Amino acid sequence: MDLKELYSPIFIRHLGEAIQREYPLFQPDRLLADCLRADWPKLKLMERRDRLVSSLHRQLPADFEQAAPILRAIAPQFTGLVAVCLPQYVAQYGLAHWATAMALLKELTRYSSSEFAIRPFLIHAPQATETQMLRWAHDQDPAVRRLASEGLRPRLPWGIRLTQYVTDPAPIWPVLRELMTDESEYVQKSVANNLNDISKDHPQAVIDWAQTYWGQTPQTTWILTRGLRTLFKQGNPAVLALEGYALSAADHLTGCSLTPTEQTASLGTTTTLQYTMTAETGRSLPVYLGYRVHYVRQRQGTTFKDFYIKRTTIRPGETVSGQVTRPWWQLTTRKLYPGDHVIELLVNTRVVATAHVKLTVGQTR
Repeated sequence: MDLKELYSPIFIRHLGEAIQREYPLFQPDRLLADCLRADWPKLKLMERRDRLVSSLHRQLPADFEQAAPILRAIAPQFTGLVAVCLPQYVAQYGLAHWATAMALLKELTRYSSSEFAIRPFLIHAPQATETQMLRWAHDQDPAVRRLASEGLRPRLPWGIRLTQYVTDPAPIWPVLRELMTDESEYVQKSVANNLNDISKDHPQAVIDWAQTYWGQTPQTTWILTRGLRTLFKQGNPAVLALEGYALSAADHLTGCSLTPTEQTASLGTTTTLQYTMTAETGRSLPVYLGYRVHYVRQRQGTTFKDFYIKRTTIRPGETVSGQVTRPWWQLTTRKLYPGDHVIELLVNTRVVATAHVKLTVGQTR
């Protein structure tokens, strides 16, 4: 199912009826008609969300202080991605009511997430909102602690880019410092993603941070490994060394090969690739094995994506072999085009072998 279909007529009616129980003047039928105008099928996920929020505003009390208790009352009935329409209402109509908005976003994030909605407040009232985020980093609820990190991400997908933190991430560090040893995996993933965001603009700052916290606890090492993933894929020597891998490992391997079982493939099929390599005698080699697919674009050029195979240690003289399977299926996040696809075998991010698969147009699955 396309994600935009989460905002279905059934959901919109359910939402309208829930509001009507709290606010009898609200008309669910009017809400449904206002949303499902002629262009509705063409609207993307977030466009549908924004249409719904505007339609809600046309019927809810114009005074945000009166609308807020209604949203708070219905919030427990709606969870997941589809429920981000409620925090978004706060973002659009609560900017002039900072204290009420903060209390409501904290409540709403327990059922969905306020990570998108907090961002306009960080732009319009940065100091007060940053202070609030640091308070939330100490909250007992992991959903609220996660909001403290996720809302501050400079490059949050689908969210407003926080250019002030792209330029200077200094206000983020106190929140991440508080959450580096958090026991909730939900929070840990957010901290890692925040670090990964920062690393795209301030790689050395993240490396310095990682070198400070590496090995302190299993949680910190797990967070840092995920947070350093972009720098790792780029083959940053300091990051590779921190994780126990050396770029030079590829220089001590022989017989490296990557061989597809078929030289051609069609949409809806898969390709199996056999790989092998042998370590020289003398020392064991910690290796991170992966492969990179260079996807043909609609026009000239390619774009690539890296895939993980495994982490292992190759003993002196040992031969390591295995296989990977690459599906050639159309995805909403990546469209495939026919042509010569280059696939590279990676050892500690370095290319050690190359294969070619020609993708043709065939039956899709």
